[in-house]
Amino acid sequence: MDRISCLIIESDPETVRHIDVLGRKIGTIDVRWKTNSVETGIGIIRKHLPEMAIIGLGSDPSSMIESISVVAKEFSSLYIMALSDHSQADLILRAMRSGANDFLTKPVKENDLRAAAEKVFKLKNGREATHRSGGRIVSVFSNKGGNGTTTIAVNLADALSRYHGKKVAVVDLVLAHGDVTMFFNVNPNYSILDLARNAQKVDYDFLHTLLVKHSSGVYILADPPMIEDAENISAGQVREVLTTLRSMFDYIVVDTPHQFDERTLTALEMSDTVLLVSLLNLPSLKNTQKCLDLFGRIGLRDERVRLVLSRYLPNDEISRESIEGILNCPVFFSVPNDYPAVIASINRGKLLREISPVKDVTRSFGELAALLVHPEEKTAEPKTKKKGLFQRIFQAERRTN
Repeated sequence: MDRISCLIIESDPETVRHIDVLGRKIGTIDVRWKTNSVETGIGIIRKHLPEMAIIGLGSDPSSMIESISVVAKEFSSLYIMALSDHSQADLILRAMRSGANDFLTKPVKENDLRAAAEKVFKLKNGREATHRSGGRIVSVFSNKGGNGTTTIAVNLADALSRYHGKKVAVVDLVLAHGDVTMFFNVNPNYSILDLARNAQKVDYDFLHTLLVKHSSGVYILADPPMIEDAENISAGQVREVLTTLRSMFDYIVVDTPHQFDERTLTALEMSDTVLLVSLLNLPSLKNTQKCLDLFGRIGLRDERVRLVLSRYLPNDEISRESIEGILNCPVFFSVPNDYPAVIASINRGKLLREISPVKDVTRSFGELAALLVHPEEKTAEPKTKKKGLFQRIFQAERRTN
């Protein structure tokens, strides 16, 4: 049975120990993080996204209730339990109004903690049901710049819309310096910042005023107009934005930045498919290997992650089969190399289909879209190849780092 990842922010070590023991006894709560500092706790939430947080109100309830309000606004999916020595109705009401989902009184009783765990599971199952019934999120990611992630994102979105009749939105999550609007040659009046501020109250009509519709039929949610606006969007707001779009679109294609910040990790965690983009050269493959290693450590290396080779040449020095052996990951798709067509598309602000409709690189996005819309019932298992030159280089690099 799954266990709920839990953070405790509490100054009394005996209370922390008691809750930890109860969590182990119940068997459904995994107390992974413990701290007596709110600032440290918020850092843990941003980095690890626990499912539950138990926050002690301590000797200064007003200050802690204010902290709960900050956490609740930024992390709307986090189940927050306020914890106190006192149980006055006014205190409970203030804590609940600030965003706490529940209230515990010391000493914490097993039945109360068990009941809270059951509520978290119900909320989690409800979100997963919504996730399954809503649109599909496809994130295009590379932890190294220059691999063509934006080119893939915008042309894949076009193919999903044109060839499969899907209602598609593209989200530019490269918040400080996104290029999606340039690729589509559009000038939106609103951005992701406007939707982030209103995600919880948005309706169908309001949502469509925040998006710009391209002539291809694809809707675009732009990056913020000013670089400093990027800091005003939290991981919790990214989650709200994607949840809102999921309820109104068949596919949401997310162009992601190249760093592992909390907003990027939120998008990747919510994705039905992560297209991990790499080039056929040693530096790019080395970074891709590091990325796959990290995905494994944080629980993201599963069937959602699909390896895509960008600018692929069949007669390249490093073969596709070697890549699968080096990375221990099957290649899901290869986008042909056609620099003249792609750079002309970018510079003219037009999709590949609009300026090079018969080129192999253009046709490849229709093929990629078909794989996502009609996935094979059985995917290939990762292949293990004999150790060649490039694999030996990789292993030597990893031993020295």
